Amino acid sequence: MELALKAIVFFRNKPIIGRRLLLFFFLFSISFSSLSLWAKPNPEKPLPPLEFIQGRFWRNFRLKDYILKGSIQAAKDTYPITLILHDRSMEYRFKGLPLMIYVEINPEASVVAYRNRSNEPWQPITGMNRTKHILNTDISYEDLCLDFIRWDKIKPLGTDSIKTLSCWAFDAYPGNAPTAYSKVRYWIAEEYYALIRAEAFNSANQLIKRLDINSVQRIGDAYVIKEMQIATIAPGKTLSSSKTYIQIEEGKPVSPKDTENLDSDNYEKYSQAGVATGMESIEKK
Repeated sequence: MELALKAIVFFRNKPIIGRRLLLFFFLFSISFSSLSLWAKPNPEKPLPPLEFIQGRFWRNFRLKDYILKGSIQAAKDTYPITLILHDRSMEYRFKGLPLMIYVEINPEASVVAYRNRSNEPWQPITGMNRTKHILNTDISYEDLCLDFIRWDKIKPLGTDSIKTLSCWAFDAYPGNAPTAYSKVRYWIAEEYYALIRAEAFNSANQLIKRLDINSVQRIGDAYVIKEMQIATIAPGKTLSSSKTYIQIEEGKPVSPKDTENLDSDNYEKYSQAGVATGMESIEKK
């Protein structure tokens, strides 16, 4: 997948109702050390019904109100960003650039749009335009939307273990949906009902996109992404041809009212008291 600014938020030792996703691209975790290209899900152990897993996934997929500050680091350029999260929506603001991206992810459909300035209307991105890359990164608009979770044809593959987390694996096929991918393989963590890994393939069944969450950190009572790595894979190869890193440096929980008139340049007044703390690995202890 080409962007996934979606991040996993773990509420460890909390009731299930409190485990929510602070989606930031995509939320997938693909391990470069284990080369998931060769992952072999075990089909012997039965899975819960797909509808049950999807229902729990969407129930947990709610974003708390947060403002995060960080950067997108591509091969040649670094883009400072402010990310505003609310319920099922995310707004990406690129500091110093006339670009803002809005993403809303719902069980029924997703919306992605852009505008150059805050006083302009949002312009929807539709069709094959969603497959275009954002700036010169390995991220596409399509990758922000988690569309493959809603594709009509999804094949359960069995159980697997990703970074010591027990997972269920699936292959999703797009049908007639406009996409750059012919298949997406993804893994849902059994304990959190969260997307933990995703890989995208071309029409020749060759891996072309790999995403990995390298670390998470605690902001308030939530765990959010610290660093995510998104790699483009040359067809037929196992090593990446380019990489983009999404890094979150600090953030703060806020009320929805605080985000209404937020400008990227005055983010500091919201973030001074909310510096991220408590880094930890995504790996299960």
